[in-house]
Amino acid sequence: MKDIIEKVNHYSQLSRTRELTEEEKEERIKYRNLYMTNFRANFKNHLDSIKVKYVDENGNEIKGN
Repeated sequence: MKDIIEKVNHYSQLSRTRELTEEEKEERIKYRNLYMTNFRANFKNHLDSIKVKYVDENGNEIKGN
């Protein structure tokens, strides 16, 4: 993931100084898509690992939900 972020940042910085070539634009799109795919997968895994606990007004866990 670190390599992907470095590439995305490289092309972003480069685009601020000059027009990207068509090959560079394609590479930038490729790395952005890779980043987003990895981000979504990691975020989904994080959400899937969250467990909801129901508690009463005293903070005691309510079983059976």
